[in-house]
Amino acid sequence: DGLAVELIYENGVLAAGSTRGDGVTGEDVTRNIRTIKAVPLSLRSDEAPVPSYLSVRGEVYMRAEDFRRLNAERGKRGEPLFANPRNAAAGSLRQLDPQITAGRPLEIYFYALGELKPCAVKSQREFLAALQKWGLKVNPLIRTCDSIDEVIAYHSDMLKGREALPYDIDGIVIKVDSFAQQRQLGMISRSPRWALAYKFQAREAVTVVKDIIVQVGRTGVLTPVAVMEPVEVGGVVVERATLHNQDEIENKDVRIGDT
Repeated sequence: DGLAVELIYENGVLAAGSTRGDGVTGEDVTRNIRTIKAVPLSLRSDEAPVPSYLSVRGEVYMRAEDFRRLNAERGKRGEPLFANPRNAAAGSLRQLDPQITAGRPLEIYFYALGELKPCAVKSQREFLAALQKWGLKVNPLIRTCDSIDEVIAYHSDMLKGREALPYDIDGIVIKVDSFAQQRQLGMISRSPRWALAYKFQAREAVTVVKDIIVQVGRTGVLTPVAVMEPVEVGGVVVERATLHNQDEIENKDVRIGDT
């Protein structure tokens, strides 16, 4: 659960990096991407020849342990805390000063093809194998399944094991392996027909509403906020929740003292 980025390698050398943004336009984070130790500045060529052009998509993330350590350090310095590891990773990558990014414990996994010249791979699994030969990190938990029953079993295995992972995940992504079949299936608007997010159920925890306060926004908008007994949800301690939907508040009859 991190920030999606796209990197471009020209003749094996890192040339540019951007956030994925809306899928068409992102932010230029080339200088910051270069500071992430897990991102090679040059592709390896000892196991496979490097392509003349590679556009590859990845996910920048932060381990839960590193996130807690970073927030503890920020707390000691009186700096505002990050809400969760994803926000911490996104905020770190968008820094104006690359030296600040370099000091943050960022990691990356690569997972998808943007463009490849020359293209000698015919499937997702072949592409991921090529990435590893070029020195780009691929998640070791990726699995190739031969039936939908295997996919469902894999989803169940990941759900059971998610708490033991050093980073947060909220589900899996199912992809058609063959690139030829991907092209046949095509896209709907900006989403592919050949990929599907299979989410886990949202994490839940129980706490008590201690108070309800009203925040005043910059434009004068009033927003009720529940102040709660601190509770840990997915490795993050939550103490406040916005009660922005009045219909839902009235439907659930949210009041001070409620569980």
